[in-house]
Amino acid sequence: MAVPIGQRLVANSYLLMSVLLLTLKSIECEDIAAGATSSDPDQAHRRFEYKYSFKGPHLSQTDGSIPFWIHTGNAIPSADQVRITPSLRSQKGSVWTKNMVNFDSWEAVVTFRVSGRGRMGADGLAIWFTSQQGLDGPVYGAADKWNGVGIFFDSFDNDGKKNNPAIVVVGNNGKLVYDHPNDGTTQALGTCLRDFRNKPYPIRAKITYYRKSLTVMINNGFTPDKEDYEFCTKMDNMIIPKEGFFGISAATGGLADDHDVLSFLLFRLTEPGQQQPPVEVEIPKEEKDKYQEEFENFQQELDKKKEEFQKDHPDVQGEPIEEQYESVNDREIRQVFEGQNRIHLEIKQLHRQLSMILDEQRRYVAVITDEVARKGAHAESGQTEIAGPQLSSIIATQQEVLKNLNDLRTSFLESLKQVGSVQHQGNAGGIGSYETAQHFNEIKEHLHSVKRDVDHLVQRGPQNPAEKLFKCPDFPPIPPCLSTLHFVVFVVIQSILFFCYIMYKSQQEAAAKKFF
Repeated sequence: MAVPIGQRLVANSYLLMSVLLLTLKSIECEDIAAGATSSDPDQAHRRFEYKYSFKGPHLSQTDGSIPFWIHTGNAIPSADQVRITPSLRSQKGSVWTKNMVNFDSWEAVVTFRVSGRGRMGADGLAIWFTSQQGLDGPVYGAADKWNGVGIFFDSFDNDGKKNNPAIVVVGNNGKLVYDHPNDGTTQALGTCLRDFRNKPYPIRAKITYYRKSLTVMINNGFTPDKEDYEFCTKMDNMIIPKEGFFGISAATGGLADDHDVLSFLLFRLTEPGQQQPPVEVEIPKEEKDKYQEEFENFQQELDKKKEEFQKDHPDVQGEPIEEQYESVNDREIRQVFEGQNRIHLEIKQLHRQLSMILDEQRRYVAVITDEVARKGAHAESGQTEIAGPQLSSIIATQQEVLKNLNDLRTSFLESLKQVGSVQHQGNAGGIGSYETAQHFNEIKEHLHSVKRDVDHLVQRGPQNPAEKLFKCPDFPPIPPCLSTLHFVVFVVIQSILFFCYIMYKSQQEAAAKKFF
């Protein structure tokens, strides 16, 4: 019974957001075109640069080296990833491009994992673009006094301010010494707090340098969606060396984490309208024949291994199946991850809708402010003439807002009735009745508070528009519509909490059914 009721409540939440969007669109007084500009990197032409990239499944060669890259320190390349540092104390390693990069604009997508047994880890991982290769040093396993920029994924709180794990962007002209005691915060150009340790999916960092602006986007590792990025920080008018080397380094201290890099993909960006870079010169025939011979040898070895496997396992047809059945623990973990993924996606969608609402509200506030300032100027100059049509439209809009608020109050009353019915069924069920009743009582109190706020807003609304039409105070009060922002934020927070609770209870009841 909890699943269909939860679906109805989710539908009511969507209905609530739709009504709010329609309400705020109805009070829009002017259209502001927000077209994309030429500074948008999504419009640039992207070309993959394989000589400055690496990824699995055949990441390293037979001799342990990475094509077009060098590794130093405790870095361990393998077929699927590069372990920059193992989870041992006082380790450091790095990987760097062999060739220098000379792109005006570029985009780097780095996929990595930071995992450890403890609640805290150390020291962190860094992504570099510097004029020289910092093969070894005290700054996350790379050299200090670098000339370029470093993006640091700092997992240890050196300054004790409880602001870690964090992502910090630090630039250097080759003369500054990194401020270790303060985690580089005194030198940071941009920073954001993100927990990147022990996530179910790999972390993805998209670093874009386009038209002298450096942007860092983060995929937090909660969802398998590779394009689910969140904004971290952006630095405008940033000058970095035109030529340099890309690198990834990591270090451990008294605490230790595994720092694994799964891929590093580099793209050259070309602005729209500019001539695209020429295609590189064709590979010489001798080198091409060498690569072809290596490929044929690898293909022959693979065919031999397949034949040997078929001889040893004649009963297996096709690809071997590692696991035919899912264990109970694996199923529960998968259900938890799937539930968290759905909750995360819903919250992100609500966040986008809230951003749209706030944008519409800002436009409306700007128009109202201009109108109030204009009316105050007329009052000071002795002119009693009032812009009647504009004020009439504003008052009509206020009345429509109040009407929509009444509809919202009705929707909340229906949700309140549904919660009461679910509470009655939970009390009759007998399993966890006290805890269920307690949770529903809390939700009921929250809904009552929302209802009281809505009633208060309705009572504060204009009863007679004609009375306010001829009032021209010396200091006009803030229009009542400004309180809509507080109401919207409160309703969205209540909806998110209510939705998360319903999803949590649904999964708990589904998990409990296995034992009954």
